[in-house]
Amino acid sequence: MKLCEIAWRNIWRNRRRAMITIASVFFAVFFCILMMGFHAGTWNKMVDNMLKTQTGHIQIHSKNYWDDRIIDNFMFMDDATIKQLENINNILNVSPRVETFAMAASGSVSKGVAIIGISPEKEAQKSKLPSRIITGDYLSENDDGIIIGEGLSKYLKISTGDTLALIGQGYHGASAVGLFPIRGILKLMTPEMENGLIYMTLSATQQFIDMPNGYSGILISISDDNRLNETIKEVESVVNCPHENSEMLNQVQHDSRNYSVYSWHFTMERLLQQAKTDKAFGVLLMYILYLIVGFGILGTVIMLTNERKREFCVMISIGMSRAKLSLVTVIELFAMSLIGIILALAVTIPVTHWFAAHPIKLSGEMVDLFLQYGIEPYLPMSTKPSIFTNQVITIFFIVLMTIIYPVRKIMKLNISKEK
Repeated sequence: MKLCEIAWRNIWRNRRRAMITIASVFFAVFFCILMMGFHAGTWNKMVDNMLKTQTGHIQIHSKNYWDDRIIDNFMFMDDATIKQLENINNILNVSPRVETFAMAASGSVSKGVAIIGISPEKEAQKSKLPSRIITGDYLSENDDGIIIGEGLSKYLKISTGDTLALIGQGYHGASAVGLFPIRGILKLMTPEMENGLIYMTLSATQQFIDMPNGYSGILISISDDNRLNETIKEVESVVNCPHENSEMLNQVQHDSRNYSVYSWHFTMERLLQQAKTDKAFGVLLMYILYLIVGFGILGTVIMLTNERKREFCVMISIGMSRAKLSLVTVIELFAMSLIGIILALAVTIPVTHWFAAHPIKLSGEMVDLFLQYGIEPYLPMSTKPSIFTNQVITIFFIVLMTIIYPVRKIMKLNISKEK
C-alpha cells in the first residue's frame, strides 16, 4: 500500500507528464474502438440486409433446386405445413417465394427481368417493402398487378396504371404469358435490382407459370441466430427431413426425399468468404494501427523515463531498492493507463451507441461504391461488447510491453555516471 501511495503521488507531482501518458492511452483506445466499431457495423448491416430482404436465415427448397434452378425443380408445399413452420418458437417470419424469369415488353421496348412472387403481407413484415414505394400503391394479398423497380420503369417508359406484357416459361414446358397492370414503382437498394426486378403476388405468379401451390423456396427469418442449429432441426422435423449427426449443422445442407434445408451460412457462403477476406484486411490495418499506437506509447514512456533519471538515482541513493523502484514505476504506468482506458470507454460507449442509432449518411462517390455491394450508404456502428474488451486487452498488453523499458533502465542505472 505504501508503494501504491508513492506511485499515486508521483503521478500527480508532474501533471503535464501524467496527462501526456493518459492522453496517449486514451486516444489509442478511442481510435481503435471507433475503427473496429465501424468496420464490424458495416458488415453486420450488410449481412442483416441480405437476411431480411433476400435470403432469410433458413431456406427450404426441393432436393435438386440449388444445383439447377429451373421451374421443373420447384417444390410443392401445402398451407398446413407452412402453418406448422410459422408456429415454431424461434421463427419470426415464413415467406414463401416463387422466383422466375421472363421477358417484359411495353410497346417496342423489351427487357429480361427477374420475377419474385411474394405474399405481400409477409414480405412487408420481412423486408419492409412497402416503405420503398415511391409512386403508386403496394400490392394486396390477391392482387393481379405488379410493382416494378424505378430503373425498369424508366427503361420501358411506363408508370403506374400502365400494363406490362410478360412472356416466359411455365411448369413442365408450358408457355407463360400474361398482361399485368402496374400498381407501384419501387426504389430499391442497388441499380441492378431497380433495372430488372418485378414483384407480384404468389397467386398471380403461380397462375403465370401454371403451378398452383408451387414454390421456388421458403425463406425463414428467426429471432435468435444463436439458436439456428436448434431451429433447423425443428424445421427438418416439420418437413420430414431426417436429423443428421453433425456438429456443423449450420454449414451444410440437409437432404430428404423431397426437401433440402439450408442455413444462411450455406446460402451466403460467397459473401461470408468475402467477409473473411475483408476481415483479414481489417485485422492487418488494426495491426498497423496498434504498431503506431505502441510506438506512440513507447515514445512517451522513453521520454518520461529519461526525464526522471536523476530522480531515480536519488531514490536509489537514499536506500530504495531497484526492485521496489521498478515496481513503483510499473504501478504508475498501469494507473495512468487504467485512467486513460476508463476515460476512453466513458467517451466511446455513448459515442458508439449514438452512431448505432444514428448512422452516418454517406455522400458522393462513396454512395455508389456501397450500393455496388448491396449495402445501404450508411456507416452504422457495432456495439458488440467484444469490440471494447478486445481493444482494452490489446492496449493493456502494449502498455505491459512498454513497461519493460523503464524497468530495464532502472535495473541497469549507473548512479555514479548520472550524478
